[in-house]
Amino acid sequence: MYVDSSQFFVAFMAIFIALCASSVLVFQRQHPRTLTRRWATIVLCVCAATAVASWARFGDLHSIYVDAPDAQAGQPHRHKIEKHQAFHFHEFFHYYLGAKYFGSFGYEGLYDCTALGDKENAEADGLKPHVTSGWVRDLGDVLRDKSYDDALAICANDYKSHMSPARWDKFKADLRELQRLVPDDWWNDVVYDAGFNPPPSWVLVGGTIANIIPIRFAGMPTYLVSTWLDMVLLVTCFVALRTRFGLAAAATAGVYFGASFIASYGWNGGAFLRYTWVTAVVMGIVYARDGKWAIAGAFFGAAACDRLFPAGFAVGAAVPLAWRAFIEKSPEDRRRLLRFGAGFGGAIGGLVLVSLVIYGMGSWRIFFERIIKHGDVYYVMHIGLKKVITWRDWVPSQNFHGHPGLARFHDWNMRLHATWAETRWLAVPVQLLAGVGAVAACIKRRPYEASLIVGAVVMFCFSLPANYYYVVLALVPALLVRAAMTAPGLAGRLRDWGVLMAFGLFWLSTLLAPRMFGDDIVYDHFICCALLTFYGVWIAAWLPWQRLRQLVTKRSAQPRAAQA
Repeated sequence: MYVDSSQFFVAFMAIFIALCASSVLVFQRQHPRTLTRRWATIVLCVCAATAVASWARFGDLHSIYVDAPDAQAGQPHRHKIEKHQAFHFHEFFHYYLGAKYFGSFGYEGLYDCTALGDKENAEADGLKPHVTSGWVRDLGDVLRDKSYDDALAICANDYKSHMSPARWDKFKADLRELQRLVPDDWWNDVVYDAGFNPPPSWVLVGGTIANIIPIRFAGMPTYLVSTWLDMVLLVTCFVALRTRFGLAAAATAGVYFGASFIASYGWNGGAFLRYTWVTAVVMGIVYARDGKWAIAGAFFGAAACDRLFPAGFAVGAAVPLAWRAFIEKSPEDRRRLLRFGAGFGGAIGGLVLVSLVIYGMGSWRIFFERIIKHGDVYYVMHIGLKKVITWRDWVPSQNFHGHPGLARFHDWNMRLHATWAETRWLAVPVQLLAGVGAVAACIKRRPYEASLIVGAVVMFCFSLPANYYYVVLALVPALLVRAAMTAPGLAGRLRDWGVLMAFGLFWLSTLLAPRMFGDDIVYDHFICCALLTFYGVWIAAWLPWQRLRQLVTKRSAQPRAAQA
């Protein structure tokens, strides 16, 4: 569980109070309107600050265990000092080292070479290696593992032999630096995860930064510079939201970002560049709000090059433009759509082209092979439609720990794959209904609003992302508050306020779920069902029912006119 009792209480109260303050902002139309709204906004800001503080574990951040000044490096049972820092060892290992040495290890060599580098370091120090479990995850097929000896041989033959001695020594030095920061028994778990999976276009940026910023420089913990980059990006997002959508919307985003179980600090806080795609989506929405279509498209393209599924947010932003351009025959919207498409295609083309030059076509081929497989693995805390449709009474109550657990995880996944194949008769219509419904619901909305509903539905219905990627949903209540506050009539305010309340109930349910169910698989399924329900409410509320009735009436009148 990633939210303790104090975090749970603060998060729950922040959301509840924020919903009340949001209601005041939406419906207060009488005197003194300005004063009331000002105080409601102040309450939202207090809730946001409190929620973000709880997200950061009230300053505790992550516990790491640094070698004491008098400790001899590498010695077992050496004296370590507990510190609380913005440093997520597991995430930093994968994204910092994975990016830094991508040119040498690609997607499949990091674990094997960590085992070999650790072994060589230990031999040089006359000590035992830190990777001692006897098994290493096979990054060519994450549903299987390989023996420790096989991992050593693969690294020696396929990776180390192609590296310069200086580069290999640099990698081993980085392993030594990380071993100074964590207990020795953490290393068995880190080489048993699911690997490093961003596209080469992300590596282009992440790898460059990782090679510039060392883990330690002149005795200073420069790894903290790397892990604080995400905080800079998040502050940038909130400032941009405040500038373009107002303080109330930015504070609302802060409330739901901080008061989160599915995207809590324990998942990505203190990591290395895990919020770049979110930042790109936010900036795309902001520039779409300003009507700067080429820049908005470029940011959405950058988000798609960071993680593939954010392309759905770009599609959503383009839908209202395309509707007005081709259905309503608007020349101005055709020009807007063209500029948006040019920005989107230019960003993707530029990043992909440079990554091809540096890393080659083979890196992209391996990436797509891996990501297709990875997207079809039913990890315990991933969220998507597949988790809803494949639910059966044999799914929960599993133990996937260690080498025997991975064998059970493989068999469990194979059975779920078969279940998904058997239920495609249901899955495909649901996917189509959700996709068409989201598109229909956004044709009369603003492009930045359309971006959110289509992007969110696409990532849920057509992929299976990890829970922490749903941090992007913190934007939903922010834009709903803005939409409800600025709606011209009572019906519009009630509609968007109702969707906001539904989202609040969903977000509260994600906090309650781990306390309602003791099984991770069960409460993950509950969250998936709750999110699907919210999407249904959101789509139904935003569908242009009057326009649809007009279309139906017009079509039914045509045969009668022809008969007459």
